[in-house]
Amino acid sequence: MSNTSENLKLCEAVMNLILQKRAETGDPTLGEAIERTVMDLQFKELEADILEDPGAIEPWLIRRRKPD
Repeated sequence: MSNTSENLKLCEAVMNLILQKRAETGDPTLGEAIERTVMDLQFKELEADILEDPGAIEPWLIRRRKPD
């Protein structure tokens, strides 16, 4: 779990840098691709963590069939 928290801190730092550069340049689209990549990675990591150990939300998860 420490790896997850380290990744989260790193992603937070990257996002803060993007926000800072946007404010400096006045360009609201600066770093959009990086921002999207960071968010996608975070969602994938969160999804993997939930599927590995769903805990209390297990009754609400929907089982997907694997394609044959």
